[in-house]
Amino acid sequence: MQLNKWRVMALAIAAVATQLACASEVATTTDDSKDSGTELIAQGMKDSSQAQSNGFIEDSHLVLESRNVAFYKNFRNTEPDTQNYINEWGQAEMLSFTSGYTQGTVGFGLDAFANGAVRLNSGGGTGGSQVLPTSSDHCDAVTGACQGQDAYGLAGGAFKVRISETELKVGDLMPQSPVFGTWDGYLMPQHASGGLFISHEIKDLALQGGHFTSGNADNSTNRDGNLGTAYGFTRVDSATYVGGDYTFSDTLSGGLHAANYEDVWNQYYADLYHHWDISDDLSLLTSANYYKTDDAGDSIAGKIDNDAYSIALKLTAGAHSFTVAHQRINGNTPFDYLGISGQGGENPSSFVGAGSIWLANSSQWADFNAPGEKSYKLQYDLDASALGVPGLSFMVRYVTGKDADGIGADAHGAYSFENTIRNGKEWERDIEVRYVVQDGPAKDLSFKIRQATYRGNEDISHNSGADEDQIRIITSYPLDIF
Repeated sequence: MQLNKWRVMALAIAAVATQLACASEVATTTDDSKDSGTELIAQGMKDSSQAQSNGFIEDSHLVLESRNVAFYKNFRNTEPDTQNYINEWGQAEMLSFTSGYTQGTVGFGLDAFANGAVRLNSGGGTGGSQVLPTSSDHCDAVTGACQGQDAYGLAGGAFKVRISETELKVGDLMPQSPVFGTWDGYLMPQHASGGLFISHEIKDLALQGGHFTSGNADNSTNRDGNLGTAYGFTRVDSATYVGGDYTFSDTLSGGLHAANYEDVWNQYYADLYHHWDISDDLSLLTSANYYKTDDAGDSIAGKIDNDAYSIALKLTAGAHSFTVAHQRINGNTPFDYLGISGQGGENPSSFVGAGSIWLANSSQWADFNAPGEKSYKLQYDLDASALGVPGLSFMVRYVTGKDADGIGADAHGAYSFENTIRNGKEWERDIEVRYVVQDGPAKDLSFKIRQATYRGNEDISHNSGADEDQIRIITSYPLDIF
């Protein structure tokens, strides 16, 4: 089944129109002949979020976030005359303004941001993470690894409109969808340039959709950067998506989403979540996630036929949670997702992964997404607030994958590098400690330390990269100005 961007947009428009129609149906009148359609809709929206708007300034917020990120990566199996490690450290200040909506049936608003960062540490030969853009002025003559830029920044914003419970935004945005989502895990967040809608007209149903043509990665200040694919390094001229999530009850929810990446793929996603309170202090969360990806249009990335799914069980007993998960990639290509070009512009290898991989075993470094790969996860989480230490949490997980085989990948396509994988194996261990200050002048100040160890055989390195050890230290302090 082919689902092009125009059909996706048609679905989106129809979905919003249906929700608005449902909103208007709740209107009551003693004489229908005296009320216009606009009046009926206005009546039906009298209790909506837009009807409760206090005004553009009255509902606005200004937040300044200070974020500090130190990143260290030790490559464990490097060859002579290659980079041995990455060591970068930066400080960012991010000012974000979120306006309220003007009063009336249709409300108008504006969101804006101004982000800036400075390099605290990164030299020629030690740069190359997603923390900082690289500078061509200071590069190591042997390895070619360059120093991070001394400073960089980005400012932008989005215009927004709201009617009833439906919002439309156009500009620099941070969409969150399983088929098109940006990511914010390093020094400054990614953005995508385009338009999206979010709608909650029908109780328990959340709809969203969008159309995007460019963006900027975490280590880039170019909002006109290319959209692409994280593993296939294929440029995408535009991406269009639509989806919905429904809460069936207090314990059950699910969603359906679809996206068209122009001339590359159609991607479909479904998930289901069930929460079961076994007792007052014991609960079980079951989650299932499924992706179907097929090449589309001119198939410029080659033949794609991929099914990916994961199933996870999370048992929570008081302060302790235990998770087991299984993930499987069926097909001759890896499961791939949105990439946004970072420092490097037109260089295909500059695409860095974004946030649209909602599979259970995607971890700090590896996604366990090679063709044919089967992976398993064990994870333990501790919420120390239940033990009398509010704000403190701890996580450790171990993921192992096997049976990766890319021999059937299109030899002339973007995933031909997978042809070398015959019996790929890999594993990763992640440890995270996080603390958030609960009160006082430093309330909401957070500290996070993340350590990752990754190992894989030579075959799997073509998909997931070389063996490495990582440490990330992230400090964040959000200050509500108003």
